[in-house]
Amino acid sequence: MTSAELRRLYLDYFRKEGHTVLPSSSLVPDDPTLLFTSAGMVQFKDIFWGRVAPAHPRVTTCQKCFRTTDIERVGTTAYHHTFFEMLGNFSFGDYFKEGAIALAWRFLTGELGLPPERLWVSVYEEDNEAYAIWRDEIGIPAERIVRLGKDHNWWGPVGDRGPCGPDTEIFWDWGPEYGCGPDCPGPACDCDRFSEIWNLVFIQHDAQPDGTLRELGKKNIDTGLGLERMTAVLEGVHSNFDTDLFAPIVEAIAASARFPLADHQSRNLIADHIRAVVFLVADGVRPGSEAQGYVLRRILRRMVRAADALGMREGRLRLLVEPVVRSLGAVYPEIEERRSLAEQVITHEERTFRRTLRAGEARLREALARLSAGGRVPGRVVFELYDTYGFPPELTEEIAREQGFSVDHAGYDREMEAQRARSRRVIDVEAHLTATASLEAEAEVLRRTEFVGYGSLEVESDLTEISEPAGGEVAPVSTGEWRFIFRRTPFYAEAGGQVADTGWIENLSRPGRAEVVDVQKSPHGTLHTVRVTEGEFRERDRCRLVVDEARRRKIERAHTATHLLHAALRRVLGEHVIQAGSAVGPEEFRFDFTHFAALTPAELAQVEELAFAPVLHDLAVEVEELPLDEAKKRGAIAHFEEEYRGKDRVRVVEVPGVSMELCGGTHVRRTGEIGSIVILSEEAVGAGTRRLRVLVGEAARRHLFSLREERKQLAALLDVPEGEVLSGATKLLEEEKAIRRRVESLEGELATFRSRDAAAGAREVDGTKLASAVVEGGVEEAKRLADALAAQLGRSVVVIGARAEGKGIVVAKVVDEPRVSAGDLVRIACQGLGGKGGGRATFAQGGGPHGEALPQAVEKAIAHAEVRLKGA
Repeated sequence: MTSAELRRLYLDYFRKEGHTVLPSSSLVPDDPTLLFTSAGMVQFKDIFWGRVAPAHPRVTTCQKCFRTTDIERVGTTAYHHTFFEMLGNFSFGDYFKEGAIALAWRFLTGELGLPPERLWVSVYEEDNEAYAIWRDEIGIPAERIVRLGKDHNWWGPVGDRGPCGPDTEIFWDWGPEYGCGPDCPGPACDCDRFSEIWNLVFIQHDAQPDGTLRELGKKNIDTGLGLERMTAVLEGVHSNFDTDLFAPIVEAIAASARFPLADHQSRNLIADHIRAVVFLVADGVRPGSEAQGYVLRRILRRMVRAADALGMREGRLRLLVEPVVRSLGAVYPEIEERRSLAEQVITHEERTFRRTLRAGEARLREALARLSAGGRVPGRVVFELYDTYGFPPELTEEIAREQGFSVDHAGYDREMEAQRARSRRVIDVEAHLTATASLEAEAEVLRRTEFVGYGSLEVESDLTEISEPAGGEVAPVSTGEWRFIFRRTPFYAEAGGQVADTGWIENLSRPGRAEVVDVQKSPHGTLHTVRVTEGEFRERDRCRLVVDEARRRKIERAHTATHLLHAALRRVLGEHVIQAGSAVGPEEFRFDFTHFAALTPAELAQVEELAFAPVLHDLAVEVEELPLDEAKKRGAIAHFEEEYRGKDRVRVVEVPGVSMELCGGTHVRRTGEIGSIVILSEEAVGAGTRRLRVLVGEAARRHLFSLREERKQLAALLDVPEGEVLSGATKLLEEEKAIRRRVESLEGELATFRSRDAAAGAREVDGTKLASAVVEGGVEEAKRLADALAAQLGRSVVVIGARAEGKGIVVAKVVDEPRVSAGDLVRIACQGLGGKGGGRATFAQGGGPHGEALPQAVEKAIAHAEVRLKGA
């Protein structure tokens, strides 16, 4: 049985058993406490924690997952992965232990036909109920049921309270020949005989702060069956990397490797990591220096090092995207859509990292240069090379050994363990969510406010709730700032990069008026932050809600323009361009997108022209609600697809022949309403991400008018027609440069004349000439005179003072005279000027506000030099 057949069979089996099949959520969860989706239960955590009621009592999924807990073991074992697929079935207050165990057993032995005698199970040592179900109802002999402690068969709680419970695990027995001997203790052993294939978690307790466990009124089931491990069992291979899931990737690696593939560790690491890279990029992660971006960059760099071990040439890693897409693109179409982007990310990061590797080699050479013969490279240096430059410890040791040095392994291990401890603390946050409420409380049903603002900007509705900005319900309210919730609203809540509507609310039940200053979504309904300006409001009051139409229309122009701009960018730069974020305001927006180089002026001009073309054609903007699969089949682009997964229908906004995107924002009716589109700037905002700032409509017209007025003023200043401003400015600059060159020439000649006068007055002390002068001018004049004078005198000490706008400037230059420091001379002179200065022993400058004291200050510096020469 292939992996595709297993995936389909599992979901079909549980569908027949009354489960609703839901799609996989994104690898990046909508939760600030989690870096990645590391298990199938993540998308249901609010249900498990009792925060929301389940829409379905039974659910099944095939969830794409990413973990870094065992990243150091990836490639070294047959079954550890960063990216993997988790088949899961979930019960929310429906069936419990008996049902979960029976469903799993029937699937394994009935649907898959696995021999029962090859299956072992483990249970929590105190869970007699699960033990009895396995032994008495399923019929597994007691010798194949293992009781283990909390470190093996217990889940939760997170922190000191919250949901938790025992679990039971199902293992495949590969046979005694894979074990550690006749005394093998069973599934608890670390030998290769047993492979864990399914974990059933029984969430039945609510842990209290004092350590006691309270039985939950509603018990839940969370299970996870690893697709990769189960496929290995079904295909009869001991390593996941020998399954059909990895075969195309492994073949592609072999085709690119110049060294024999005896090094399966490097091969398997690449095969695992390339899948992770493709899926992370598809879900919006970009390489960076923190959070998800840091992790992506780390696995990319591990992949590059492994590629070097196999002799893969630079640029070959990007070719591995294709077999990943070929294997899994039909199941996860987002990786097909982001294929080009994944290839560009890999190419860019590989090129950048190879430069970093060269920097690491330079750092190692620097460290070795400090060691005495036969010395040891300190562990902290080995770790720095690994952590900062991605330099493998093995390579550090090899290079050191070639030059007669050893490596402090113990020191490196200490640094690495400290890093792992830090990582474990991060992973604890990544893997779990802090529980803040008991699950025994009834789940609060989400209250939703009906949004009617696509078609209406004014509506009457009942005021259902009033609260303070800090939270908490309040009595009738008058002047001040509050939060209102209504049953219906025309106000668009901030989402998808589009700012919230503003407007006002009129109380129809009693005198009262409020200004709407912000609108946000919440689990309790749409929150309208309002400023009451007249009268009062009470809950259940009938109100009229009115959106500021002029402002809304400006926002609509900008939002539709982002779609046109996105389409234009993809046409000019390529289909790897994906929207990475936006901030859409009234007739102005910023647009972030994936690309790896600054746009040329020609590209920017072409993008602007293509974005504006549909405006001239005044095309109708079509909006339709469709099932997600149908929308994508039609070619609709979903920037952040996880926002739409699981929804029955999605909103599709189309500009025919130009753009088709999933979008919940507000838009113009026809493209001609947008008006002008002007790109103000383009810049980088991170590795592989660029940003455009754009004006549209009236704001763009005002900007263009301002530019036209500036052009008129420039023409007047240059005394040329408007059409000749550029040539006139060019001519003026050329004339200015010619004048500047002439002035510099004359100033040089003047400095030469002045230096002759100053040289004539120089005196010699012990073979060194002392010369000084005070001139009118700035620091450049002083430097020029000092240079000319020193060139004439040879071995000398020169101090020049210059007056500029009442301030004094001092420059000192010392040639071939180690007994005198120019820095000391300037500091002495500047004391008399009320300022400060300094520099090198051969040249220094400074100044102060008391320009009238300049002659005395210069003379004091020269006197100091004379004393130094005579004293030495």
